[in-house]
Amino acid sequence: MLFVIIGMILLFIAAVIYGAWRRKKTYSEIDRIEAWRVELTNRPIAKEMAKIKELKMVGETEKKFDKWRNDWDSILTGVLPSVEETLFTAEELTDKYQFRKAEQLIKSLNIRMEKTEDRINRMLNDLNAVVDSASKNREDVTPIKESYHQIKKNMITKRSQFRKALPLLEQQVKDIDRQFKKYDTETETGKYIEARETLLQVKKAIESVGQQIERVPGLYQDIQRTIPDQLRELREGHQEMSEQGYSLEYLQVDAQVDEMEKHLHVLLEAVAKLELDDTEESLKEMHEQLDFLYAQMEKEVLSRQQLHEIIPVVEDKLDKVGDMVRALDDETETVRESYHIDVDDLKAQREIDKAYQKLEKSFFEADEILKKHSEAFSSILEKLESMKNDIIAVEAAADEFSDKIKALRKDEMAAKETIQKLKRSLFETKRMIQKSNIPGVPAEFADALVQAGDGLKAVNEKLDEKPLDMSSVQELLTHAGTFIKDVHSRAETMVETAEMAEEMIRYGNRYRSEYPDIDQELKKAEISFRNYDYHEALETAVKAIEKKEPKILKKVDLYQGRRA
Repeated sequence: MLFVIIGMILLFIAAVIYGAWRRKKTYSEIDRIEAWRVELTNRPIAKEMAKIKELKMVGETEKKFDKWRNDWDSILTGVLPSVEETLFTAEELTDKYQFRKAEQLIKSLNIRMEKTEDRINRMLNDLNAVVDSASKNREDVTPIKESYHQIKKNMITKRSQFRKALPLLEQQVKDIDRQFKKYDTETETGKYIEARETLLQVKKAIESVGQQIERVPGLYQDIQRTIPDQLRELREGHQEMSEQGYSLEYLQVDAQVDEMEKHLHVLLEAVAKLELDDTEESLKEMHEQLDFLYAQMEKEVLSRQQLHEIIPVVEDKLDKVGDMVRALDDETETVRESYHIDVDDLKAQREIDKAYQKLEKSFFEADEILKKHSEAFSSILEKLESMKNDIIAVEAAADEFSDKIKALRKDEMAAKETIQKLKRSLFETKRMIQKSNIPGVPAEFADALVQAGDGLKAVNEKLDEKPLDMSSVQELLTHAGTFIKDVHSRAETMVETAEMAEEMIRYGNRYRSEYPDIDQELKKAEISFRNYDYHEALETAVKAIEKKEPKILKKVDLYQGRRA
């Protein structure tokens, strides 16, 4: 029972708290709408309407004013009081804890207030639009009329300069007159917004006509005087240069001048129709075309002057290179009798000949063309400039090939010098053996000496071949050099070994009388020595002596150190 009572008490407390929270929330919404209603009530609509009264209250403006005033009265006396009464009802429902009904009323009030505020905003926007339009019209109409009066003045003072474009310009001025009258009518009838749009159109039309009035005389001047004068000068200059020997057919000056003269008539009609942008673009292209033709003709004059300077230079350079190529041909033939020249090198030499012959032919052709005046000087100059570079390239190729020919002879001389050095080395090897007083040399070494001599002989024979193949000579020379160096090294070792063997036999003689076994071994060493096997003789003698002197090899090392 106690739990039930406690539960009921807690439920009651919760209901009270919930009710208080809902009341506070609902009252907050009511207060917000009330503040909104007050704010709308205090909107300065009357003050804004007072600005309309300063305007001429006629026609459309008067109708709009009456409508705005009636709408505002309706809102102040009908809509907003009704909202206030509904708010009182919502408060009463809230006090009675009828929150759902109160919320429904508040929801409907929000919708009515939004519609009312939107209605007021539209009213203010329309009202301000009329006031602003009237104000801006008063500010702008004076300078616009001044610009218009200036246009009319220009139409009178520059009348003769407009030529065939005059009717269209006058028609546009009349259209502006009509628009001004329309503006005045709209202002008189209170259509200030429409009048604003008309005035802006008038301003735009005046700016357009003003620009046309400024541009038309200049375009006529360009079409009827400036460009025709330039075309006449161009035609006369072309005729004069042709008589002086200039070849200008590639420019087709007469055809281009005829075409531009025809196009000028078309542009006259375009100006008369006030198609000024297209006309200006066409005139710009025509001026560029004229500039190009003048530049090309000037280029021909400069080219003719430069030809007088470059022809002697190219001719002299060509003659010098021709002498070089012919000398190179003779040298090549001479060298081919004694040397083997690589196929690729011979091909390069033939290409040099062909390149020179082509240049020589091109130069004679250019000279012939120049004499006949059958081609533009600028074209001939370009050919000679290119030819000048090609001559330099041929000269460089001839120099490079000449260096290769000289290198062949240089290699031959170097090979002969190397052979002499190898001969001296082989001679010194033989002399070293003779001076050593050894009884003789092994058959194997004797064969090596013979092979070394044969190797040098083979190199000499290769050098005597016609044509000379230097690559084969170099290969044989390298092999002979390596072999002779090896023979010399073996000879040095052999002589040193023989001397040491002879020394060891002499040293061991002190033990012969007392030690028969040592005597026997030394006799073997002597036999090996006489048979030219010096290495075996040395080893046998050392082994025999080691029986009495185990450290004999150290003494030998010391002995060799003293000799070194």
